Amino acid sequence: MKRFLIFAILNLTLIVSSIQAQTFTQSLPSKTLTNTSVQWKNINDLQKDIDELLESSDLKNSQVGIYVQSIQSGEEIYKRNHEKNFIPASTSKLITSSAALDILGTDFQFNTEMYLAGETDVNGEFKGNIIIRGFGDPTNSQYYTNNPYNIFDEFIDKLDSLGIKSIKGNIIGDDSYLDNQYYGQGWAWDDMIFPYSAQINAINFMDNKIDCIVEQGDSIGLNAKIRIVPDNNYVRVINNVKTVLKTEVSEIFAARDAITNIITLSGSVGFDSLKKENSIVSVAVDNPTLYFLNIFKDRILKRKIKYRGALLDIDDLNDRPFYPKLKQVCQIFSKNLTEVVKDINKNSNNLTAEIILKTIGKEVTGTGSTKKGIEQISKYLSKMGISFDNIGYLDGSGLSRLNLISPVNQVRLLSEIQKMPYKDIFMNSLAQPGEIGTLKRRMTKTLAEGNLFAKTGSMDNVACICGYAKTKDKELFAFSIMINNFTVPGNLVRNIQDLICMRLAGFKR
Repeated sequence: MKRFLIFAILNLTLIVSSIQAQTFTQSLPSKTLTNTSVQWKNINDLQKDIDELLESSDLKNSQVGIYVQSIQSGEEIYKRNHEKNFIPASTSKLITSSAALDILGTDFQFNTEMYLAGETDVNGEFKGNIIIRGFGDPTNSQYYTNNPYNIFDEFIDKLDSLGIKSIKGNIIGDDSYLDNQYYGQGWAWDDMIFPYSAQINAINFMDNKIDCIVEQGDSIGLNAKIRIVPDNNYVRVINNVKTVLKTEVSEIFAARDAITNIITLSGSVGFDSLKKENSIVSVAVDNPTLYFLNIFKDRILKRKIKYRGALLDIDDLNDRPFYPKLKQVCQIFSKNLTEVVKDINKNSNNLTAEIILKTIGKEVTGTGSTKKGIEQISKYLSKMGISFDNIGYLDGSGLSRLNLISPVNQVRLLSEIQKMPYKDIFMNSLAQPGEIGTLKRRMTKTLAEGNLFAKTGSMDNVACICGYAKTKDKELFAFSIMINNFTVPGNLVRNIQDLICMRLAGFKR
């Protein structure tokens, strides 16, 4: 069995709270709260205004790097520490997603196949093994469809059309398209319970996580009520969450055993007589292949097809399937890469980015590993004028703290992309203020809305944003704003970044 070697139980905390996004109020000069009436006569005025924003006391102990350049003229609009390397967090996905469009092509699709290794008798009993062969598809999730169960239903519809009423054999998951390294280099061990660190795999469902819906108990002092989505027997949840007075602090903590998928929820939830609210605690699962197969088995039983057999990961078999001699009965394709990169950049989906990186390696070299993917990324960046020796690129998502890049290199990449045939697809994949994605609640009702296309990146003590800004003259700027090592709340730092972006969108020569 493939296992990431962890010998301690991951006791991690998920604090469930409601975070208000309206934070343009603290530690900033009052005149900077809007840019709708501000105009500059020259670049110097814009530069002085950005300098003033960066004088905020919130940034006094941080490292700040910024580079802004006109796409049309190549003119440097603003620079500060632009050649220094910073931890990029999820802005590293700009490399992953653009390389995917360049190397794999905009029409690339993932697929999942079902094979039958056996025969069906006259009574409708299939005697043999069913094999699900995955090719990395990350799209069986709520980010892509209202019904992620469609893949199971299509498989079962095919079994039904073949007259199969019962199955006597095993269901095998073949995830060998990608390697067995579940996690990226430089990932924090105590992140591995969280969905943003979900295990990287060739067979995936619901982003390889479960959602625990926590509701208050019937009265104060009783345990909360918990249900999981998707409903399954693969994960076991131990409920230690108590119902407390509404005036008390509601906190829910999750811990997952490293191998057994036993999840313990503890903490408290406030009692509300109107029962208006519930909390959602999402937890990553161990071994996504067996998770997928368990959901598949449950769907088979719900469709009144009897099943007798085991669920097996391909690594549990001594002999691998020889597909040329097997009967492929169903093949399901994902949406094309144009839609996948939207998920990567708008929603900052780490799992999808990591799968893409390994897929690049697989499709080009035949080995679906991070190492082989990075080799191709290096070649791609060299073509875009960026020396791989000057950056750190260790994973596809930016979750690794070992990643490093400078603002000038991020802008160089963004500028070169504008010369590529997929430039519009890439630009439209980026988040925009007021639209679904990481900028949905940022810079709304400002000049940035409709004129800013950006990728955000956040982790503890790291806040970055880079992308494109259209000015009032419809001039296109490429920009990178990278701030590391701050100790104030992240929202204060992001406010300053937003105000700089608003200045760029409001600029008029």
